[in-house]
Amino acid sequence: MFTLLKISWRNIWRNKKRSLVIITAITLGLVGGNFISSAYIGMMNQTMVETIEKQLSHIQIHHPDFIAEREIRHDIENAGAIVNDLRSHPKIKAVAARTKTDGMVASPYLSAGISIVGVVAQKEIETTGFDQQIIKGSYFKEAGRFPSTVIGQELAEKLQSDIGSRIVLTFQDAEREMVSASFRVEGIFRSAATEYEKRVLFVQAEDFNALIGKEDPTTEIAIRLHDKERTEAVTKELSETYPGLSVRSWKEMAPELEFLMDWTIMSLMWIIGIILLGVSFGILNTILMSVMERTRELGMLMSVGMKKSLVFGMVVLETVMLSLTGGLMGMVLSLGLVSYLNKQGMDLSVIGGEALRDFGFSPVIYPELHAGFYFQVTVMIVVFAILAAIYPARKAIKLQPAEAVRKE
Repeated sequence: MFTLLKISWRNIWRNKKRSLVIITAITLGLVGGNFISSAYIGMMNQTMVETIEKQLSHIQIHHPDFIAEREIRHDIENAGAIVNDLRSHPKIKAVAARTKTDGMVASPYLSAGISIVGVVAQKEIETTGFDQQIIKGSYFKEAGRFPSTVIGQELAEKLQSDIGSRIVLTFQDAEREMVSASFRVEGIFRSAATEYEKRVLFVQAEDFNALIGKEDPTTEIAIRLHDKERTEAVTKELSETYPGLSVRSWKEMAPELEFLMDWTIMSLMWIIGIILLGVSFGILNTILMSVMERTRELGMLMSVGMKKSLVFGMVVLETVMLSLTGGLMGMVLSLGLVSYLNKQGMDLSVIGGEALRDFGFSPVIYPELHAGFYFQVTVMIVVFAILAAIYPARKAIKLQPAEAVRKE
């Protein structure tokens, strides 16, 4: 077997220029395909992190009726005790109790419909790291005459408001009466998604609850786990523990995220497959020309007793080795390029990438590829190489030794 490998490797380099051309084609094709794949996967992973860890959290608990009506009267009974129990759960990293409702925000220039979220600042930081998104002002650190609020950059621009500006929030209290109150803009946050910036506004729970007229009206409990992979198991466990409440994982709250990720990976594998299919025709042509040039040599080998199975195996090995040489070079270059861009990031805002935020994607992309992706591509290289080798190999074993040795 070693001798056959050695002979096959030497045969590849009989025509160095031809072999180098096809190796270069494989290398560049894989670098291009892997780069595109890493950019898409990086973009999708960032979106999932932004949505799950900075907005939704891994699991949320609600009163069953709150999901449909989003009214404060549908709060969670004994929420304080439930939150304390959850914080002692070994698989749960952090828990944040929120008071949410829909309402209106108004400035001297404009009014808009928004979702008002009352939070306990420190617990929200532990659960979502929300303070890291503040780009101007502070996150509920200042005391003033009016209660504070933190709003998105897009909403701030829409309301023509800045730090220190006064805005008026209008919403229903626990008795379904309309309440209006003035708030001071203390901080402005920036998200990867412009829609989130436009429709979500944060206030402190103690200020919000005083206006609502009900003690601790928690309408949402957000849960962050130590391990995201345990989301389904913990969701099932909590559903059994609290049968009267709605316990949903991020997959139930945002099913499109999982679908988009699976669809993206499947699509990228098809793209890589199409690239390799195109390159495989070049490989087939290269190996076929090599076989035709060695007709006399192959005829002599078979005439002195070399089995056709060995001739077939030699041609296949040549093809696989040629493909793997280009494939491995492509993988190494791809790994280096993706690793570099993953650290540096790709800022697409300079070429209009800021528009990506309208679709929920960050304009700064950090490409990434997991080890399994490289393994899958390597398997595909070998498969396509074997398929490309079948025709030339069959051509080789169909040669008649007596006729082949007489060919010049």
